[in-house]
Amino acid sequence: YKAICMWYQAQRKGRTDFTPEEMESCMRNVAPGSPDLSLLSFQGGFHGRTFGALTTTHSKYVHKIDVPSFDWPFASFPMYKYPLEENVAYNQAQDKKCLAEVEDLIEKYAKKGKPVAGVVVEPIQSEGGDNEASPEFFQELQRIAKRHNAALLIDEVQTGGGPTGKFWCHEHFNLPSPPDVVTFSKKMQLGGYYHNLDMRPAQGYRI
Repeated sequence: YKAICMWYQAQRKGRTDFTPEEMESCMRNVAPGSPDLSLLSFQGGFHGRTFGALTTTHSKYVHKIDVPSFDWPFASFPMYKYPLEENVAYNQAQDKKCLAEVEDLIEKYAKKGKPVAGVVVEPIQSEGGDNEASPEFFQELQRIAKRHNAALLIDEVQTGGGPTGKFWCHEHFNLPSPPDVVTFSKKMQLGGYYHNLDMRPAQGYRI
């Protein structure tokens, strides 16, 4: 999440150095050093229980009660009917509705001064109920993120490492380009993330 915000601000400002005002204001948790950015997530998603990640977790109330959250947007995730071949029209409508909600939220949060720096999504919602979406959904989600200069983070903590038949679940989606960030953990024996080269901060000691 930090890398996404740093990348977003570098694009927004057109520079990677720090001004005296930024250095001073971040120590007081105010802009411009501490910008009011947001990350968009999905209902039913699980992205961890640490303080910041909890704002993007929407799977079980027991994780979140009594813990403050950021004012960040979250959209509906497609809820498909099965068997798939008998519910094509319904499931396509689910994709369309949820994607329209994503774009609407990105635009609303930009207007309220909390621009969406990144979109965070699981390729299969695991803890949230084994919910899947189509390759077309993820392809269009990536296009929406790019259109609004937001990063796409695919959380492969549950799905990475081969359980879906490919090493990364998102390989099934035939995305036009790789995700900006891919997170992994659990069966990988350690936690971390892969990222596009332009996600690397210009200065060391920042992540």
